[in-house]
Amino acid sequence: MDFQKQTYSLQVNQFIRSLIQSGKLNPGDPIKEAELSQLLGISRAPIREALQILVQEGLVSAEPQKGKTIRILTPKEILNGYSISAILESEGIIMSLPLWNDDDFKDLAHILETIKEKSSKVHDVDELQELDELLHNMLLSHCDNEQLIQISRLSCSNISKFLCYPYWRAISDPVHFYERHKAVVDAIFTKDHTIIRKAIHDHYNEIAEIISKHVEQKLKA
Repeated sequence: MDFQKQTYSLQVNQFIRSLIQSGKLNPGDPIKEAELSQLLGISRAPIREALQILVQEGLVSAEPQKGKTIRILTPKEILNGYSISAILESEGIIMSLPLWNDDDFKDLAHILETIKEKSSKVHDVDELQELDELLHNMLLSHCDNEQLIQISRLSCSNISKFLCYPYWRAISDPVHFYERHKAVVDAIFTKDHTIIRKAIHDHYNEIAEIISKHVEQKLKA
């Protein structure tokens, strides 16, 4: 097994992700293996492998005549993607809620309090991303369905952290970020399945509707 080749593939995957997130590669832009090979100083094989993985992950599109391009999401795909995350996350929480103990609830409350404190000091939601990930990981910390967690995270992450990142960033502010997550945490503390489902769905649907409208306007322009 060629471990060095696998390492290169992983690094190329992360490099392309960074280009998407920074706006150097935008939806619809072509990805040229030859240019990446020259830029990174490696052969095309690990680049090709990395691109195949990115296609499977939904960040890159592959078409016979166009080659590989950064995926363009339609407004419907954005709404569907967030809806999938909401359904899976809420059900994952509810299924595993009987396993939560007092310490788990204290940890969740502590994460929220940290978000509150930091949101009052920062001006950019970028600085809250790690806490966002920490909180959502905590919500599914007792769920033993790894496939559910993976699909839930991938579906949301592709939209908000990569393909629609500029829109997500533009419409988010630290204070509202805290308020949205407080609503989710408050719902978890009720232990009421109906309240939890509604809070999670509201959490994702609010941002989905705003981003999808921005994308729709850009597609019409």
